Amino acid sequence: MTPARGEEAASRVPSGPNPASGSEPATAPGYFPRLLSAAAHVKHIASDSALDRFGLNQASFHLLECLASAAATEAELAEAEGQSETAIRVHLLKLQSSGYSVRDESGIWSVTDAGLKAIEWANLAQAETTLDDSQELRQALRSLISSLGLEQPDGGTQKKL
Repeated sequence: MTPARGEEAASRVPSGPNPASGSEPATAPGYFPRLLSAAAHVKHIASDSALDRFGLNQASFHLLECLASAAATEAELAEAEGQSETAIRVHLLKLQSSGYSVRDESGIWSVTDAGLKAIEWANLAQAETTLDDSQELRQALRSLISSLGLEQPDGGTQKKL
């Protein structure tokens, strides 16, 4: 038994431009990886925004977390982070001016109590941002996949009722 003409047309993936971008078919190779990459980029921007409230960025926040786990010299941090000592020093001086880190007379850097609080608050802010964004993003992706009638990641096909 063959499907009715209307059912057949409704079950096919649209071959024209993607309504969201207006430029590329949703079935084009790499469409979903680019979509997921864009979602990750949005999450990264939101995370940067949360960290900015505390005068931090991704690099300085990571460095502050490293100092929270163990005090270290600029050379040790540079080796651990795969960055130059100069780049590490710039971040450390900014952290010091914010009151988040301190260097002793032997050149060993450590995190301050204010730095520990900043880590805690920044983690909470990032988690809050991620939760809000992920719920919105998940719903937007579900709507997009549903509207395109594409296969779901588990191998099933989105069926319209």
